[in-house]
Amino acid sequence: MFNWINARERQILILIAATFSSIEGPFVEAAPPAQMNGSTSPPAAGFIVLTQPVNLKIAYGETTLPVGMRLPIVSSDTSSVRVNYMGEEQTIPIAAGHFETSGNEPQPAAAPAIAPPPPIHAPSPPPALPQVQISLQPGYDSRMQGGDITMGELQLLLSPYCQQDVDLSGAGTNIYKGVSYLMDSGQSAAALGLGHAIPSRVLVATPGFPRNSTYYIAYDGAFEGRFNRLYLVTDIANKIIAVQLVDEHPDTSSGGGGSSRRSWNTYNFLNSRIRASNMMRVDANSKREGNAILIETRMYESARQRKGRGSVARYQEKEHTKLFIPIPFARIILHCARVGLSKT
Repeated sequence: MFNWINARERQILILIAATFSSIEGPFVEAAPPAQMNGSTSPPAAGFIVLTQPVNLKIAYGETTLPVGMRLPIVSSDTSSVRVNYMGEEQTIPIAAGHFETSGNEPQPAAAPAIAPPPPIHAPSPPPALPQVQISLQPGYDSRMQGGDITMGELQLLLSPYCQQDVDLSGAGTNIYKGVSYLMDSGQSAAALGLGHAIPSRVLVATPGFPRNSTYYIAYDGAFEGRFNRLYLVTDIANKIIAVQLVDEHPDTSSGGGGSSRRSWNTYNFLNSRIRASNMMRVDANSKREGNAILIETRMYESARQRKGRGSVARYQEKEHTKLFIPIPFARIILHCARVGLSKT
């Protein structure tokens, strides 16, 4: 009897065990769902400040980014940095500058596991405006033959006002009567109410100015009551980088003679005019006007005038110039002058 019951019980137990085994099988073998992680690390926020010139290919040719330019970083790796230049991403060597973080930018917060959808009525952020930069030819700061006198005088006149904390981009800096730094030359002419230009566009060859990268457009007229010519100075992309006024026929009836303790040599930096003899005298001075520097020069020439039965020598003013240079461009001129005057 007990043997029969035990055998039957064994069969029942075997059936129960098989049933539970078939039910539990799928749960034992099924793997838990994979955890998806779609978050990526954002690029490091901050800027790179160039410590050496960098050549870039752009839509209209090539340009050279000058030393000291500050560019926003998009991303970086061990050898290069992706930066935003004039609304486009460009790659530059990581060794071309040093990194600078922005202390005013908040640190990004950790993203939630499931981000809630944005409200339907939320306005879209405005598109970022392209950062306008000066456009120069490759080799803009290569050394020139001669010109040491003019470059030395540019250093004396500009260096007291060129602080290192001034942003080199400088777009929007007022230069002269509504004309701003890196403004289109056509818009600048319209803002000043200028008419026909003579001549069209002339390359500037002044020692210390970026080489093969600076041009001027000349306008005849009456400016500030006495100046007969105005020059709009541009880069290779036809954007304004300086303005000069010239009085080529000053009133000499009252004489003159200059008030400076020293006699300078360059009396027109844009046209690279230097006094040719000791019969000429040049006064030059500079001062800051907003974020621009005004260099003012006057050239006098000795002339004999009758006095009683004899004659005396008096200096008469022959040319008067006012050159307005925004500080970002003045720093580029100083860099070119330092390279030009170096002996290595």
